[in-house]
Formats: sequence, C-alpha cells, structure tokens
Amino acid sequence: MLKSYRARLLLAFLGAILASLALFAALTLTQFVNYSRQTRLEELHLRLKLTSTWVEPLAPQTKDALHNVSADWGAALFLIYGDATRARFYATDGYAIPDADAGRIKGILDRELVQPRAAQFDSGDLVIVTQPVITADQTPALLAAVLPAANLTAGWRRLLDAMLYAALFGVILSLLLALIFSRSLARPVTRLIAASERIAQGVYDDPPLPADANELGRLTRAFNAMRERVRQAQQQQRDFLTNVSHDLKTPLAIAQGYASALADGAADDEDSRQRAFAGIQRETERMTQLIAALLELARLEAGLTPFKFVALDMTTLARQVLTDLAPQAQAQELKLLDELPAALPAIPIDALQMERVLVNLLDNALRLTPRGGAIRVGGAVQAENQIALWVQDSGPGIAPTALPHIFDRFYQADAARSPQRAGSGLGLTIAREIVMRHGGELSVANESGHGARFTILLPSSRAGE
Repeated sequence: MLKSYRARLLLAFLGAILASLALFAALTLTQFVNYSRQTRLEELHLRLKLTSTWVEPLAPQTKDALHNVSADWGAALFLIYGDATRARFYATDGYAIPDADAGRIKGILDRELVQPRAAQFDSGDLVIVTQPVITADQTPALLAAVLPAANLTAGWRRLLDAMLYAALFGVILSLLLALIFSRSLARPVTRLIAASERIAQGVYDDPPLPADANELGRLTRAFNAMRERVRQAQQQQRDFLTNVSHDLKTPLAIAQGYASALADGAADDEDSRQRAFAGIQRETERMTQLIAALLELARLEAGLTPFKFVALDMTTLARQVLTDLAPQAQAQELKLLDELPAALPAIPIDALQMERVLVNLLDNALRLTPRGGAIRVGGAVQAENQIALWVQDSGPGIAPTALPHIFDRFYQADAARSPQRAGSGLGLTIAREIVMRHGGELSVANESGHGARFTILLPSSRAGE
C-alpha cells in the first residue's frame, strides 16, 4: 500500500499536519507556561503589596487573616521584623515548607531584611516573593510568600488536556480531509495510469481524459495530445504498410504476369518476348524507385541525410530549374512565367536538396495543368526575416477534402489509385521534409480560379548561426 501514489500522498498530508500540530502545540505551551508564570508572579507581588498595608499591629484577628491568605494563595507566608524583640510570624496553611528547605529560605530572608525590597528569587524548586512592610515606628519588616515553582504554571495543565482533545479532534478531521484531498489529487493520476495501461495494450481510441486548470491538468492534456499523436502514428503506420503493399503489389503482379507468359511459352514470338521483357524491366524500375524513395524519406526523417548549407540567392536557383524544365513545358504547350524579383537575399540552403523541392513542385504543376495553361513562379521577402517562394498552376486545384492530406505519404488526389498514375505519392512528403530540415515550412492553398499554390517559407538565417 505504501508504494502507491495515493498512500504516499496521504502520509505526506498526515505528516505535514502532525508536524504542524506538534510545532504549534510546543510553541503555544511554551508561551502559555511563561505567560502563566509571569502572571502569577505579578499577582503575588500585588497581593503582597496590598497585604503589607494591614499586617501591623499583629492582633489575633490579623494572624487569622494571614492564615486564611496563606491557604487561599497556596503559599507559606513569613512576616519578619528587624527588631529582635518582635517575633517572626509564619503561616503555613497554604503550603508547608519541608525541613530541608527551611534553613535555605531563612538565610535568603535574613539577607533581604537588611534592606527590604520587592523582589523574587528562585531557590531550587521553590519561588520566594518579598515585599517590604512599613511599620508605624519605621522598624524594617519584610513580608514574604514561598511556594513551589510548579504551582506558578499549574493552570497550563488544564489547557494541555483541552489541547490534547482539540489535537485529537484535529487529527481525526485532518485524516478525513486528507483522505478526501488525496483521493481528489490521486484521481487524475489513477486515470492516467489506467489510460497508459490501455495504450500498452494497444488501445488508442478512448475518449480524452478530463483536464483541470492546474499542473495535473496540463499533464493530462499533454497525455491526451501524446495519445492522439501515437494513434495517428499507428494509423499512419498501418496506412503506410497498406500503401506500400498496394504499390508493390501492382508492379509485382504485372511482372509476374509477364514472367508467367515467358515461362508458359505464351510469348512464343520475338515481339511478345520483347514486350514481356520490357514490361518486367519497367515494373522492376518502378519498384526500385519506390523503395529508393522510401529509404530516402526514412533517412530524411531520421536526420541521416547530410545537408551542406551555403548562402545562395533562391532566385538564381529557381531560374535554373525553370530553364531545365522549359523544354518539357513547351512540349506540353504550357507557359512557365517567371515572376521572381531581380534578386532575393542570400540565405543558407542546400542547393541540391532545395532544387529537388522546386523540381517536384514544378513537375506536379506540369502534370496537373491542362494544355494552354500557365505556371507562375514568384518570390518575395516576407515579414519576420523570411523568404517566400511559390509555384502556382492554372489547373483545377486540389479538392478541399484532399488539402489536409496532400503531404501524407502515398497520398494522391485520384482515389482510384490506378496503376497508370505517375509518381509514388512520396514526392511532396520528401519535399516537405527537406524544407523542414531548412527550418522552413511548405504549405498549399487553392487560389480561386487559378489552381493550387504551393508556398515555401524559409528563414533568412538558420537557428544557431
């Protein structure tokens, strides 16, 4: 039980409460004992002072009154005169002084009688309080009260009993509150543990956990986001395997068909055999390109592809790509429109990798733009030290349902995924990874009546440079 978070939390609450109660009790009792002692001493001084006004002459009724006072105070009373002709008076009704202490007390009182004064003395476990008495004939006299030191603080014992009952009630109440609070605080942790165990079992579709506006709430929201990302990653992995299987299955089936034709003798003439060999070679190359693209994407995502960053003007690089693709555009009766500025600020890029991004974007635009259309390439300096470069075609654009997935692996807008489609569906995914490795962003949007527009945003300087 003590290994559980809730049990430790409960023990921590109880420990803090008990420590606080103990500290409070110790400080309170110390202060009360001191206060009780000081108050009792001040009371004795005041009583002695009042009593000293009527102790002479020592009539029988006065002596009786002093015995009553002694009993009321719980103290022994001494009345000592400097005149040896007058007898000492000793009232013991309140406290009988032990014989072992009598000599010590007598010595203290005799010394004080030389010059009577209001004072107090601690003598072992006894306290002596003195008060000078003014007699009619100016004879020195001293009135003294002697009582055990423990009597000065006797009142705190009753308080201690009351505090013990209050502490017991406080501990019980604190235990109940600690149980409630520990359960309340442990509940989110318990839910997180249960949800984590569900994830370990492969269940990712549970509803999000409720999150409060505190630290545990932040942890819960982070867990919900993590679980959603894991769920998406698992779904992407399943889709990835499905798409890879599909993309490899088609060329394998075609190649297997040609191979079967050769093996069965169905291709019995030279032209048939050449078509079979050409088909096998074509599908093999398609599988090779797909596997190479997969390996390249994996290396990019793992950060294993080396990048050589050199300060370069993106305008120069874009115009070089436009020049290289101009014959292909001319063959398809398309226009490549250069809307680039004269120059852009030089920024650190890997020229070969960024050239691949531009080639991929322009190649897609060339395939999707109908004959007679135009493809625009432009650039500008954006706010916050960014360079923007865009490729815009005049094709039909991208379906709104496809826009969120356009950079997913193997995703293509044609749902039929026919064997004749061009590309592997990994080009845009690789392009986005390259741009991200540059610290930038690749986005897409439909321009009303003007096809799709892909925009590359690159920082003017890389982080850490």
